[in-house]
Amino acid sequence: MKSKVVILNPPSSDASYINRDLMGGMGVHVKFGKNFFAKMLSKLKANYVRIPVMQLVYAASILEKEGCSVLVIDAPNEDKKLDYVLKRIQEFGPEYVVMAVSSSCIIFERDAVAAGIKEMLPQTKIFVVGDMITEMPELLLPHFDVGIIGELEHCIGELCDGKDPELISGLLVNKGTEVKKTENKLRLSAKEQDELPFPAWHLFPYKRYRYYPMVGVDPVATIQASRGCPYGCGYCPYTKNQGRPWRARSAKSIFQEMERNVQKYGFRGFFFRDPLFTTDKQRVEKLCSLLIKSDLNVQFAFETRPELLTKELIDLLSKAGCSAINFGVEDINPEILKKISRKPVDGPLILDVITYCEDKGIRTSCFFILGLPGATKKTTEENIMFSKKLFASQIEYKVATPYPGTDLYHMAKENKWLLSESLDMLTGYTSSMQVSPELPPEYLEEKADKAFKEFYFHPKYILREIMRGRVWKNIYFALK
Repeated sequence: MKSKVVILNPPSSDASYINRDLMGGMGVHVKFGKNFFAKMLSKLKANYVRIPVMQLVYAASILEKEGCSVLVIDAPNEDKKLDYVLKRIQEFGPEYVVMAVSSSCIIFERDAVAAGIKEMLPQTKIFVVGDMITEMPELLLPHFDVGIIGELEHCIGELCDGKDPELISGLLVNKGTEVKKTENKLRLSAKEQDELPFPAWHLFPYKRYRYYPMVGVDPVATIQASRGCPYGCGYCPYTKNQGRPWRARSAKSIFQEMERNVQKYGFRGFFFRDPLFTTDKQRVEKLCSLLIKSDLNVQFAFETRPELLTKELIDLLSKAGCSAINFGVEDINPEILKKISRKPVDGPLILDVITYCEDKGIRTSCFFILGLPGATKKTTEENIMFSKKLFASQIEYKVATPYPGTDLYHMAKENKWLLSESLDMLTGYTSSMQVSPELPPEYLEEKADKAFKEFYFHPKYILREIMRGRVWKNIYFALK
């Protein structure tokens, strides 16, 4: 195999930053709010968090190992625009382009990026990854050649070796006027994940990658240590990409990847992209023990649920270098959570875990969703009040978004809650549905804007950041 392949994370449709690795592959367009404070926070978040698309990282690593000539263009993280991207692709002259797509920018990605490639290089085949293609196959037409359903590791080598896509499982194939779906493929097992090549970071602009302020050092490498989520919350697209069965790499494999990343590339921090990092506490304990015994001296962050942590495990994580943990709280009202198939967690437990982490020096970030089914103005106020009570290091307020394929999307369609079918509304911060007359879209967006402002510009929060020595770095990112 000696094919020339471009691995492409395309630019955004506008000047804002887009992270296509988040929301289970749907992507997050970082532009929330209309007032000055919200726009400032948007800019900060866009400059704080710069991470690659993990599917593209594995694609590049597999293809290079199999002998392909690989060019990576990570446009959002390199701050490159469309004209630059098209020029680089034309100069390289690839036979194949493996490209990530998102929910809110897919029309631009298809009709501007892919169309531009086809105009220059009509024989080049474009393979796309991203849950929007899986859930809305018609979007493949007319410029994308193949859509990869879910995980790409099983098929990317065969595709870039010229095998007929119709003979490969787990694909959507552009047939000109229709899309053909091939037979389903199995998801990667734990053993197969351990056998994947470690990321070929030299192909990527890895020195630009960071996860600030949750990981206070850079560069930061992303790691996929497990896949799947057994909880299957109705608003979350992660299970559409990775499935519900939880499949995890061994602690030894994860540590070896971290060690290699430090020694070969100089990474100082890590961000685990697992939906639930602490599902198996014993595996996490083994990894922590390996890190403590080593001299890597790294920081790392991950996401989990509050009830999947104990104080003993938090203590061990702190010793191993854990600098931050993300928690999806979403809503504090158990009846609202039940409506969207999320297992409720008691408020006092959440508060206890967040407080203990912060006391141990582990920063916490809590995500809340406004406007879920069953929500009212009263429950919205209660949700925001609880979020402030937590006093986490970061709070993020999102507006309920019916991503295609999720249970929430089907509920919205069935109950006629959708205000717009426009895909550019699927940002995570824009209200595209209304679950009751009491919660119009402008109310939810204004409440989210106000909550952001009241939390991040509160004197108590600013004083804490000053005490932590983070203010000057925050100002640097704000002015960048």
